[in-house]
Amino acid sequence: MSLTFSEKVIIVIGAASGMGLATAKTLLDEGAKVGMSDVNSAALENAVKGLGSEQQERVFSRASDVTNRASIRSFLRQTKSHFGKVDGVANFAGCGGHELGTQSVWETSDAEFDFITNLNIKGAFHVLAEALMPDFLSHGGSFVHVGSMFSLQGFLKGAVFAASKHASLGMVRSAAKEVGDRARVNCVLPGAIDTPMHQANLARVPKDFPAPTLVGKAQEVADVTVFMLSDKSTFVNGAAWSVDGGAGL
Repeated sequence: MSLTFSEKVIIVIGAASGMGLATAKTLLDEGAKVGMSDVNSAALENAVKGLGSEQQERVFSRASDVTNRASIRSFLRQTKSHFGKVDGVANFAGCGGHELGTQSVWETSDAEFDFITNLNIKGAFHVLAEALMPDFLSHGGSFVHVGSMFSLQGFLKGAVFAASKHASLGMVRSAAKEVGDRARVNCVLPGAIDTPMHQANLARVPKDFPAPTLVGKAQEVADVTVFMLSDKSTFVNGAAWSVDGGAGL
């Protein structure tokens, strides 16, 4: 099934590794021009260098920080200026915090709360607000926020993380009501996915912490995200699509 991206410009935030990088690569394979950004400038540079020369010609990359609204606005606007338009945005930026899986809610510090919510809630807000400005996306564009299966359920020793993911889903669904027919706004909810961030979380939690039995691949999330960005999903709006192998059932 062709997803017809040959004339499309798509932005991927959090594109230096994992699900974001897999999505950027898939979009490039489908013929899109891609704006790639990440807070980790060195990792972003390496990711772009790892692409083929023809694909690199269809990439505009800049480091940006979603917790800084001016930074994300600058990247979005620079990408549009470079390519002349933007048809879609996928936001993968997020975190589990420093203590995911190790602290109950009563053990969680204000500093940890602020760190998680600043990225997962305020950062999501900044990207949504700037990308959905009436003059930014092409009419009929698509915005995909990548949340978590814990946007819909609790997380053992991860209350603030789960709360932040619930909040971002609420923003996505509200934004879908607000933008009308000029854009579609959806959320993809991955379960445990084998990425560098997932491996770092596993290394941190106690050995007796219940490990996920279903672990997906970054490409499996990328495939759903790319579909949601494509013209094959034009009747999907305000949705929360689980990509968790059934772990959330």
